[in-house]
Amino acid sequence: MQDKIHLESKERDILINEIKRMKLETENKKTNFAWTGDTKGHEFLFSNNLFSSLSAKISNSIIQYLKILEINTDKLDIYYQRSWATFTENKQSINFHTHSQSNLSFAYYLSKPENSGGIIFRSNELQNEVAKNIFTSSKLDKSLINKPNQYNSDRSMFDLEQDSIIIFPSKTPHATMPNSSNKPRISISGDVTIMLKDSKGFEHLMPNFKNWTKF
Repeated sequence: MQDKIHLESKERDILINEIKRMKLETENKKTNFAWTGDTKGHEFLFSNNLFSSLSAKISNSIIQYLKILEINTDKLDIYYQRSWATFTENKQSINFHTHSQSNLSFAYYLSKPENSGGIIFRSNELQNEVAKNIFTSSKLDKSLINKPNQYNSDRSMFDLEQDSIIIFPSKTPHATMPNSSNKPRISISGDVTIMLKDSKGFEHLMPNFKNWTKF
């Protein structure tokens, strides 16, 4: 799901400067890969009071996403498991990966210059695969497939605007396109865990941790 979250320019500047401060603390040299706060000791961004207003707005978007799926959120406790910033400079990107420890993930574009790259989703289940490997690049080279499109491709790219948020199942493989701009792309990502308030009669969704036993 895509949504829009609008920030005042003053708040945006404050958040960008805070992310830049975090980045300067933990990075010594530029690489081909984006700076990601979750791997640099800044994986609980929403515990920072500066981000409390933004986290509340993102929460509303996540609730809306669940309601579109007709999930009864009154039966759920919903948690930000972790949250972090990403800072992507010219020619940098993020490789394909999943967030297998959570239920939902999101990316909000705090600063998104033109040509700074989008997010790519890849599917391991090709719904229209009428024959095994029929949509591979080799079949395209041999002219069996005329051209890739949204129905025969295993991936989709979304080049969203600034202030956009995209929410998706954490199990979905995703990556980012390289930044082709001379300005950084700054996004805020997070993982969300949902659990039942009362798990009686349910098997698959996570039972509430208040009933767990530590050993």
